[in-house]
Amino acid sequence: MFLGYAGRRSTEGFESVPYVVSLFSAMLWLYYASLKSESNAFLLITVISVGCVIEAIYIALYLAYASKQARMLTLRLLILPNFGGYCSILLLFYFLAKGSTRIQLLGWICIAFSIAVFAAPLSIIVITNM
Repeated sequence: MFLGYAGRRSTEGFESVPYVVSLFSAMLWLYYASLKSESNAFLLITVISVGCVIEAIYIALYLAYASKQARMLTLRLLILPNFGGYCSILLLFYFLAKGSTRIQLLGWICIAFSIAVFAAPLSIIVITNM
């Protein structure tokens, strides 16, 4: 995946944005699963945690092989939207929403980000074929 043509180590045509958005979506789902107090939440948290680790590995590999400009963009995306956005959502939902309202609102946000993650490749196909 990260070995370019003729064995060159580069990210060639890969972008980090899908990986970063997928990580953000998985982090939101992890928060959602942690708020669920059902007995099935353990399995959900385990699966989502594995997804977060896999996405983090993808991003680490991307950062290792990316050009300096691509690396800086990826780090900015990780710090501002991922870390900043995630912490903002945690704080907002902790202080502004309680009980089942918190879980329901967070669930809708998670759904929106999941749709964005799965719809992103479709948008690339549509745009490149126009």
